[in-house]
Amino acid sequence: MDEKKKPFAKTYKFGNSTVIVHSDVLKLTEEERKQWYKDEMAKGNKVLLDIKKTVNEAYRKFYIGEET
Repeated sequence: MDEKKKPFAKTYKFGNSTVIVHSDVLKLTEEERKQWYKDEMAKGNKVLLDIKKTVNEAYRKFYIGEET
């Protein structure tokens, strides 16, 4: 029976919210993460592109006052 390897998990607290991130990317150094992000964006990683779009829209809406 093959056991599936669980990804690394890290817990963050933001006010009353708890966020648990499950990703082996968190094991990388800051420089390695930057390079991984660059490489994935260059490959057109759909998930990262969607996250980037959502963050940019939220920034424009809440900090600049633009409606998207």
